[in-house]
Amino acid sequence: MNLLWGRIAIAVLVAEVLGIAALAILVFIFGPGGWEASMPFAQRLGAWVGPISGFVLCLAGGYWVARSSRDARVVNGAAVGIAGAILDLAIALGGGGALSVLLIGSNLGRVVGGSIGGWLASRTSASAV
Repeated sequence: MNLLWGRIAIAVLVAEVLGIAALAILVFIFGPGGWEASMPFAQRLGAWVGPISGFVLCLAGGYWVARSSRDARVVNGAAVGIAGAILDLAIALGGGGALSVLLIGSNLGRVVGGSIGGWLASRTSASAV
């Protein structure tokens, strides 16, 4: 089994940055003006954007990594989700956040998304053969 650690790291970092960027753009477009007024809005919106973007971006990252693998595609995809969940937990808990049902569910979604991405990559490669 060959895990593509470099690609996994790139996929996880890109997913995290794009998720944060998506939240920032949505707050800029739809949020109230001013830094102090936008912070509560960003926290409420982040409860939706974080889990959704985490799932979708880990799915895409898992697919991208798994397509480059010759074997263990689902494992590579799952590794993207697991690494993404670890990074997200480290950021949330390191920033003073608490472990919550939303945080746990969001990170389970990352693992599921990455695994589905790996599975999709294995299905597309199997149909190409």
